[in-house]
Amino acid sequence: MKLFKRITAFALALVMGAGVLAGCGDTEEEEPNEPQEPKVEITVARASSSKNKYGDVKLYELEELETSSPDGNIVARFWQNESGGLFYTVESDGEEVIEPSRLGITLTSCDFSTGIDTITSYDRADEIDDEYETALTISLEDVSCRDHCMERQVYLTKGDASLTLLVRVYDDGFAYRYADVNSGDGKESVFVMSEVSEINLPEGTTTFAGGYSATYEFDYIERTYDELVNHSGTFNTPVTAYTGDKWMLFSESDVYANEINYVKSVLDTSSGSAALKWQFGFDRDPANEVTDDLASPGHIRITEVRTSNGFTTPWRVAIIADNVTELAASDVIDSLCPPMDEELFESTDWIQPGKVSWSWWSGGDQANYDVQVDHVDFSAENGWEYCCLDAGWPAFEDRIAELCDYAADKGVGIILWVNYLHLKTPEEIEELFSQWHEWGVVGVKTDYFESDDIDVLEVMKNCAEIGAKYELMIYYHGCINPCGETRTYPNIMSSEAVLGEEFRKWSTSPTPENCLMYPFTRNIVGSMDYTPSCIAITKTGESAGFSIAKSIVYESALQHFASSAYAFPYFLGLPLISRMPTAWDESVMIDGYPGDYVTYMRRSGEDYYIGAMTLEARTETVSLDFLPDGEFTAYIYYDDENRELALMEQTVTNADELTLDMPDIGGAAVLITQGDYDTSVEEAPNAKLEGYTYYECEDGTLSGAASVSDGMMCSGGKKVGYVGNGSFNSVTHTVTVDEAGEYELLVYYCTGEERGINIVVNDTDRYEMTGLSGAGFDMPDAASITISLNAGENTIKLTRNSGYAPDLDMIAVSDEPV
Repeated sequence: MKLFKRITAFALALVMGAGVLAGCGDTEEEEPNEPQEPKVEITVARASSSKNKYGDVKLYELEELETSSPDGNIVARFWQNESGGLFYTVESDGEEVIEPSRLGITLTSCDFSTGIDTITSYDRADEIDDEYETALTISLEDVSCRDHCMERQVYLTKGDASLTLLVRVYDDGFAYRYADVNSGDGKESVFVMSEVSEINLPEGTTTFAGGYSATYEFDYIERTYDELVNHSGTFNTPVTAYTGDKWMLFSESDVYANEINYVKSVLDTSSGSAALKWQFGFDRDPANEVTDDLASPGHIRITEVRTSNGFTTPWRVAIIADNVTELAASDVIDSLCPPMDEELFESTDWIQPGKVSWSWWSGGDQANYDVQVDHVDFSAENGWEYCCLDAGWPAFEDRIAELCDYAADKGVGIILWVNYLHLKTPEEIEELFSQWHEWGVVGVKTDYFESDDIDVLEVMKNCAEIGAKYELMIYYHGCINPCGETRTYPNIMSSEAVLGEEFRKWSTSPTPENCLMYPFTRNIVGSMDYTPSCIAITKTGESAGFSIAKSIVYESALQHFASSAYAFPYFLGLPLISRMPTAWDESVMIDGYPGDYVTYMRRSGEDYYIGAMTLEARTETVSLDFLPDGEFTAYIYYDDENRELALMEQTVTNADELTLDMPDIGGAAVLITQGDYDTSVEEAPNAKLEGYTYYECEDGTLSGAASVSDGMMCSGGKKVGYVGNGSFNSVTHTVTVDEAGEYELLVYYCTGEERGINIVVNDTDRYEMTGLSGAGFDMPDAASITISLNAGENTIKLTRNSGYAPDLDMIAVSDEPV
């Protein structure tokens, strides 16, 4: 099996570029190996005969502009209609994968979508061939990116107005941008009113796209060609497409890595057409702005863009591949961004990927200092590099420096959350970042940007640049999707822009099918802060294997794990998570189809990891021919018959195949190594003991407001809440013993605060358990009490006369009197 190298978005960023690309800055040209004839400027004219059509409109090829990839497999052609409008097509291996599609941009003073006066270029395209390596500060082996393409500059004029159409054709993609757009009237600023730029897909193409979300959090939907043609709506990028022979992904690059003078765009569709039209995105609505740190603003469509005269748009990008393996391995989006500024990043020692403990999702009180200390301790004990303090940490702001010192002594870095509202000016960012750096903070989680407009993109750029000044790693939430900027700003570690695990705090979204879309869509364009729980969330229908496989399949340079530091110590998969890195030497999508299944192999040094996920039951057979010679041990985490996580070991060589049997919404995670590996974990507080009979509370008789809900770490994945606040809100069990006597009653409960339980046996005997505390409402704990039971059947009622009882997982009664 051929291994296609793919660098994580983090690794791509730490570059020592051989040269800056045209349109991205200044560069020193290398001496050519052989003398070349100077390029000759030519005036481009339409061919004499019609060779294509746009609907019923005849198109004439501009043959001099034909541009091929270095290997000749991808060809971009350009066309003009009789009205002077410009069009393009793209072929891959002779197949037209993008049919005639319009080009053009409209200013208030000039419409470049029609009536072009002159088109000039040179008699040949320029070859760009740069390799950029990861910085030596990160211990990755043989990881490199190659920016190899043919670039053509096409100069367009209309009256006194002008623009340059920059075109690049890669072996695995095509990109263009409008550069140096000048109205010709001498004014400092211009208004862009619209674009006609589009992507026309060939008949039979299947698309995988979501809707519009200001936070780029949505469900991806598979649409047939006919369904796309009948659809009217707006898609955030990226959008993936499959022609039946070729795979493509459409997105943008260099949105905020250079001078920002254009907005982030979306793709609109109109019923009756298979065209994806580039249009302005959305902005925060001033009439529905917010001041609360945890509130989202309203949003409005951007109807015009005021920008500087001579502006340049982001790159519009199409990755084009023969299969999903090549699609996932593409570096095109990153290569289109400029290399990092070596003066801004004199040193990159402080930029380190890693695993992050995080208490927000699992219910840990963000305003509780001790909870954060516990998560720091957990990170230190398990080799995790960081701990993130989410919204609420200002409650103990005066102790952040103390916590940073405590964490640093244990080899753990502290990351702080902040809302965009506090970052709107460079001065505000300077004030916060300088203070946090002084405290010892190593990273910042920025949130609630929720805009495609220039002003907000400028804030994202400022965070990266000022963050570099104060040696702060940055990752964005509530933001646009990545567009290659991590190459320019290597301290950008990850971005959200995904309907992630956090939504499962209050809902069942995202669906398992959507989770199987991300490897083919969102995660291809850059690091994805999905925040996997890894511990199965029962209400989603996902198996334990499906859940832990995300830690391998999903890539993020800072990988936040949503589950609690109080739950992870008892999780069978903890040793696997703690061992794996978050930046990889080698990554290969072995197989998959969006929304159906995916299998990934990733390598770190001499350790190999395989993650597999599937919607419907299937058997994945993985050739291990990527292994070096010798015997290895495969530690296979898989779904047992109860869909719970199980572990088996297997000796393997590179002549073997690994067979992974997965149930519906199932998966597997595998470590293959010749090194030592300790698989032991702590025994859970609600582990069932011998000598007791157990009764699940969700199977008891509930009365009043008592109700069943999901409990991720609870037995059976369920618990009973709203018990108490009056004795009529209760859960009652019927238990049977052989003889009368005193028996031990174990009560398994979850609570994040001190609570108590009133127990009534056989409607007569009353007991009370007080001072019950725990690690949160998803983490079971246990307490015991001695009760009197009669021979035969007995009833045990659990309630709380005043205030609520803890959530209840199960009870157990000793088989013999104590």
